[in-house]
Amino acid sequence: MMSEVRDSFKRISQMGFSDYFYNRLLTADVKIRAMFHGTDFARQKKALIDGVYVLIDYHEGGPLGKMSIRRLGEKHNRSHMNVPADLYEIWVDCFILTLSEKDPKFSASLELQWREVLKPGIDHMISNY
Repeated sequence: MMSEVRDSFKRISQMGFSDYFYNRLLTADVKIRAMFHGTDFARQKKALIDGVYVLIDYHEGGPLGKMSIRRLGEKHNRSHMNVPADLYEIWVDCFILTLSEKDPKFSASLELQWREVLKPGIDHMISNY
């Protein structure tokens, strides 16, 4: 399973996925658009790629993933970026929808694998809100 998710992410990372993802995310909810006001998107796109690798590593139980997910959770909690739980669901849905359009090997099975991989890290971040 993990090799399919990693292969999928390699494919989409080389196709300008971040641009498509952020175009979708920023139109998905006005609260999200406001949160990204003034963002350096060149830097943010790199952060997206790094963050997804953290979510993958966290799912695999890697020490770097565990350490990094704690930092991401703190960065996004109510004391810092103030990202509430409901916005994570929108993020995941935008990620999956963009993936479905950009990954030529996307399937219902791959979607389920991605959701399974993303869930533990997202749940951890929400629990730190």
